[in-house]
Amino acid sequence: MGFKKSIIVIFLLLNLQWIQSQISNFREKFVLPSEVKENSGLLFLEDKIVTHNDSGDVANLYEIDSLNGNLLRTVLITNATHIDWEDIGEDENNIYIADIGNNNGNRTDLKIYKILKSDFRNNTSVTAEEISFSYEDQTDFSTQPNTSNFDAEAIVISGNSVLIFTKNWGDLQTNVYKIPTTPGNYTATKISTANIDGLITGASLYNGHFLLCGYSTALAPFLVHIAPSTGASDDIFSDGFTKDTLENELEIGSQVEGIIGFDTGKYYISREHFSISLGGNEIVFSQKLYEFSDERNGVLSTNQFLKETSAFPNPVSDILHINFDFNTVAVYNSLGIEQMNYQYDKNTLDVSKLPLGIYIIVFQTENKSTKTIKILKE
Repeated sequence: MGFKKSIIVIFLLLNLQWIQSQISNFREKFVLPSEVKENSGLLFLEDKIVTHNDSGDVANLYEIDSLNGNLLRTVLITNATHIDWEDIGEDENNIYIADIGNNNGNRTDLKIYKILKSDFRNNTSVTAEEISFSYEDQTDFSTQPNTSNFDAEAIVISGNSVLIFTKNWGDLQTNVYKIPTTPGNYTATKISTANIDGLITGASLYNGHFLLCGYSTALAPFLVHIAPSTGASDDIFSDGFTKDTLENELEIGSQVEGIIGFDTGKYYISREHFSISLGGNEIVFSQKLYEFSDERNGVLSTNQFLKETSAFPNPVSDILHINFDFNTVAVYNSLGIEQMNYQYDKNTLDVSKLPLGIYIIVFQTENKSTKTIKILKE
């Protein structure tokens, strides 16, 4: 292997140790187009931003230049209705739009629209498949404005599942429900819950890390970080979470709505247009996109990597040898989707059945600490 290729591999395969850190480099990127004043979800697709409004619009997706914020394209989903679109997610071949807003808690038509990325790329009008669902524990469908625990504004795609994070007006907790990504009609199964003490409005899954955004009842914005879990359970909150205020970065009153990871340790977060009258004065929060870094989803320096090589060979084609003992392991692809087609032993990991690409591997040791490594499968 040549020197130049070796350096590239080093940067691809940096050995990671997850540590708690502060949000950094928070900055305004640009004002979003007026067409998406009520932007609600974010997707980063082929270096462009894709978003949508939450209500009061036709069934449009908007493609925006990630460098200057200019509106590039509008794509209509011809067979969809636009009731309360709240988030957007993706897997390798598809885009998922969540029509799951339920402020009154009385909806019986909750659904996820699923469209092909190839259709989105090549057309300005597309058709969607539908994934309909109801919550397994909802029995009361009476109208309960802003008091129900069955509103939701955030999804992520994990493997073959859609994970739905609720926005609990009643108890300010967040429940996580799971449904398949296959079109059909389902009962959403509750797999996790946490006392967030706030209202979750967006979610991102990147390199195995969940990062949620939301705000308090006083409209104080915050982030919730959930580290990768190595357990077999679907309970993503089983190891706890950390909550970071954004009150120093954004004004009180900022209704953050969408969040997406677009590079290792880097995120976009959006705010919708909002105005309020105080003491006879109108205060306006314009729709904006912000960028920030979260080092919990970052990498160590090259020197640190050279001092502590924990797995070899890198790149790897079949057997990865591990220089430490571990009890459990989880493997994620570059989209943050957990992979299941691998086998492991005490000090080896057989990745021969994984497709070519970059993977994040999270190990849990006997003392319950975690160690994370990035590898290149060739």
